[in-house]
Amino acid sequence: MTPLEQARRIVDYEARRDAQGHLKVYHLPAGDGGGEREVAGINDRYHPEVLNRIEGLLAAGKFQEAEDAAFNRGPTGAVRILQDALGLPADGIAGPRTKSALQEAEADPEKLLGDLRAARERYERRTRDESSPFWKGLSNRWDRQHEDSRSMLA
Repeated sequence: MTPLEQARRIVDYEARRDAQGHLKVYHLPAGDGGGEREVAGINDRYHPEVLNRIEGLLAAGKFQEAEDAAFNRGPTGAVRILQDALGLPADGIAGPRTKSALQEAEADPEKLLGDLRAARERYERRTRDESSPFWKGLSNRWDRQHEDSRSMLA
């Protein structure tokens, strides 16, 4: 699988698309916790600037650029999750220490994937209500993504 195919798969875990297959901004149900609008996991509560940029790209017909901008958890969330999985302080900056720790962790990719799955859940538990009706769906997506990632090891 190419990096582009992997990126598309990640976006598609949470994306909704229009009839032409382009990303679509959608309104969140009451109680979701992410605000009012979202596109592929980027919402107006946590990353309003990124959501506004993606909305602008979609409105301008720049669909591929919108795809490229739509990675889940915004510009620092993914790095914080990675740093947590690596046992580092989570500052959201992928600096030399993070890169070095990642290189060491790559020696055992199965462990790294498990640590990433656990770190992702810890990240969400800090901001989400587990009694929410949306928690099970979110947890199911993490499990699917984890299994999908494990399948790429073979």
